[in-house]
Amino acid sequence: MVLISPYGGIGIRSSLRNCAIEGSNPSMGTKFITMVYKKLTGESVELEEYIKNYIDIYNDVDILIGCDSQNRADKTTYAVVVALYHRSKGAHVLFRRWQTKKEWTRSTRLLNEVWYAIETAEMMKEVGIPKPRWIDVDLNPDPKYKSNEVFRQAVGMVEGMGYEVRYKTLGPIATYAADHLVKM
Repeated sequence: MVLISPYGGIGIRSSLRNCAIEGSNPSMGTKFITMVYKKLTGESVELEEYIKNYIDIYNDVDILIGCDSQNRADKTTYAVVVALYHRSKGAHVLFRRWQTKKEWTRSTRLLNEVWYAIETAEMMKEVGIPKPRWIDVDLNPDPKYKSNEVFRQAVGMVEGMGYEVRYKTLGPIATYAADHLVKM
C-alpha cells in the first residue's frame, strides 16, 4: 500500500493512476494506493506484498526496473517492468502495461519512459522495498540513434534521484522485457 504522492509523468498523464487501486483508511484519515502488476502468466499481484515475500524466499535477488513504449495508430502503449534478477539464472518479471492518447513528441515519450521507471522505484521505496540495483533506460549513448536526443537528460534524471542507470550498450534486461511487452 502506497500513500498518494506527488510523483507524475513528464506529460499530462501520470502512470500512477494506471497501476493502482485507490482506497482509504478512515482510521488513518489518508488515501492509499495498491500497486497492481501482472506476472507473465497474466496473474495479477499486489507488487509490495509480492516482492517482499519473494525477497524473503530468495535473498540473492537484484531488483531491476525499466520501461518502454510504442506508438500505434492513435495510442501510445507503455510497459513498466520490475525484474527480480537472479545472477546467471535469469529474471522473474512483473509488469504493468497501459495505453494513453498518442504522444506525438518522441522526446516527451522517451522521458516519460524514464520517469515512469523512476516513479515505480520511488513508490517501492516508500513502502520499504529495497532500492533497485539498476534503472534500465531504453536509450542509446551513440549520437547516430534518435533516442540519443534525450540520453544525457535521462541519465541525469535517474542519477539525480539516486539510482544507478543502465542503457542500450550495457544490456538493460528490464527494458528488453518491456520492449517485448509493448509489442504484444
